[in-house]
Formats: sequence, structure tokens, C-alpha cells
Amino acid sequence: MVLVVFFSFLLSLVGTQPNNSKNLNDPNAKLILDAVTKTYKSYPSIQVTFTILTEYPQGKSSTQNGQVLIKGDKYKLLLGNQEVYCDKSSIWTFLKDINEVQINDYEPSQTEITPANMFTIYHSDFYYQQNTNENIGNVSCKTVDLMPKDKTKPYFKIRLWVDAKNNIKQLKMFDKNGTRYIYKVNTMNTSQKLDDATFIFDAKKHPGVHVEDLRM
Repeated sequence: MVLVVFFSFLLSLVGTQPNNSKNLNDPNAKLILDAVTKTYKSYPSIQVTFTILTEYPQGKSSTQNGQVLIKGDKYKLLLGNQEVYCDKSSIWTFLKDINEVQINDYEPSQTEITPANMFTIYHSDFYYQQNTNENIGNVSCKTVDLMPKDKTKPYFKIRLWVDAKNNIKQLKMFDKNGTRYIYKVNTMNTSQKLDDATFIFDAKKHPGVHVEDLRM
């Protein structure tokens, strides 16, 4: 999905993977991830603005800004000309440039990263190792490398930067093709009350919108 932040989550291993996979699980990294999960589960809602920096192997890069609103398993993603709404039952993908919305049944995959689970998916689907501390701007962060157990994934590593309040400041995904995706959290609001209607696409607010209902 898109982030949808989105929001794909291995040690810096480029060579052969060790046969004993249990050695990849670092207890210190687990403590960091457990604290992140506890923190995010304590928020009734989350509103995040973010920047995605895409670095290509040829040396080129592109930048995109977005926003995601999360309430439990519900989310709304605003990214470029696309808006995605999910109310746990259906997903609406609104393509603003052609004024069309596609509606699908919500069928979450246990290993798929979505805005709703991006802060808590780590434990069951990845191996993890703590890395060296780094600063994001003037904020000191602990770093954790996540390595997918499923080797068919298009990426081989995700690095997280976690601040002293157990919030994720940055995420970097390393694709096998050499592309790097950096998700930077710009602002985060955890006090705003979000109505359930926020996560449902309202066709009445978009005159002339073409509706493609693909639900079963």
C-alpha cells in the first residue's frame, strides 16, 4: 500500500543470513519496540504530517508530503492526488486528478503494513537488532533495524529512529533494487478527537465523482 502510510517494516546484512535466526533477535531492541507499541496504543487517535523522500540508485530523488489520521484500525491518508479512507469494513481510494473513487472490501493481510498497524507490527513479522544512536535534527534517537522473516518481500531492511518519548521520528526502508524510502514525521497530534465519519468517503462532497464499487 501507499505508506498505507501506509505506513514495511534486517541488521545491516547484505550478505548471507545466519542459519540460527534466533540470534537476530536482540533483547534491547525488543525493549524499545515494546515501549513504542505501548505508547502508540495509549493514544485514542493520532494525526501525523510526514515527508517521504525517495532515493533512487541512479542518484535522483523525489519528495512528497502527506498526512495520516488514525483511530484504532481506522485511518485516512492524504498523499499527493490520492486520498484513502478505511473504516475497517471498506477502503475508498479517491483519485482527485480524475475525480474517481474506487471502493474495495477491507481485507487486511497480517503482514501488510498500513497506517493502522505501522507502529505495532514489528514483533511477529520481523527479526530485530538495536543499532547505534543517531540524531534526527537536534533530537537524540535510538535506532532499531528490522528484518522481514518473509524473504519474498521487496525490501531487506527497515530502520527506525525512536525518540526519548518512544515516538517514531523516522523510518527508512531499504529495497532490494537499491531504492531507499525515508519517512520523516514532521508533526504529531494525539489530542484531537476524530469522528468515525472522518474515515468514510462522502461522495456528496465531491460533485460528479465517478464511483467504482468493487466490493463483493
